[in-house]
Amino acid sequence: MKSVVAVCSFPGSYDTERNLALYESYMREAAAEGVEFLVFPECSLQGYPRAYLAEEEEAMIDDVAGSAESLSGPRVQRIEALSRELNLSVIFGMTEQGSRPGVAYNASVLVTPEGGVTGTYHKVHLAIQEKVFWRPGSDWPVYDTVLGNVGMMICFDKAWPEAARELTLRGADVLVMPTAWWLYDPTAGENDVWVDHYILFERTRAVENNRWFLSSNLVGDIGGRHFFGISQIIDPRGRIVATTGYDHPGLAIAEIDVAGGIQDAYKLNSGAHLIRDRRPDTYAVLGGRLAIEIDG
Repeated sequence: MKSVVAVCSFPGSYDTERNLALYESYMREAAAEGVEFLVFPECSLQGYPRAYLAEEEEAMIDDVAGSAESLSGPRVQRIEALSRELNLSVIFGMTEQGSRPGVAYNASVLVTPEGGVTGTYHKVHLAIQEKVFWRPGSDWPVYDTVLGNVGMMICFDKAWPEAARELTLRGADVLVMPTAWWLYDPTAGENDVWVDHYILFERTRAVENNRWFLSSNLVGDIGGRHFFGISQIIDPRGRIVATTGYDHPGLAIAEIDVAGGIQDAYKLNSGAHLIRDRRPDTYAVLGGRLAIEIDG
């Protein structure tokens, strides 16, 4: 069965109402194109924290904490209402208010027309600056959706092969990654090394697991950084099916056959051996049976 999916290179800001209006605009555009499943970037509801300055740490913490919203908050409810109206499943990134004061998470939220907020994921691999603002997650949930089983990662998570592999072993057919990935050297533009890493990580995570990979990145100058877009739909062979391209806001849309794409990858690789023929009995360090020899 084929499904129409879209990913968004989103020109975010710190004006939550503006961001919400952009969500609605892109959701309506996607629905008009027959899209069933749409992905927005990391922290795109409230804005990814501005570039870290130690002397402004307290003010930055206040900004992030002040923008946090619960999953029952008014803006999330607005996204739920749009999802129902447009019959469109959505994954978006936000700062989620925890159950206790002062606790917040970098969250990816799944909203479906049938169930509203159907799933959440809290970013596990926080970058150094991010640890100032958010608590780390501790689980890798997989959710049943119109596309099949979906597992979520956020940004830096894709640098760890264990993240995508854990989701795959838990049954994910599609790996979805809201992200806020910027240029390391703004003068290098599209030739920046972090652009190379971004694309390399995504194609590798797809092909090494024989799974679909959907990414959605911010685009433009936001908070002292330049985000470059390149939101992508990648098939289980590691091929880029659709992309917004470098520095272009908007949607990339593709009709995909989730099960068929996985089966095609299995045929290419003589079956599901990348999963089946693992040898966890030999991975002594990963299994905690031998000491790690690097990083102390």
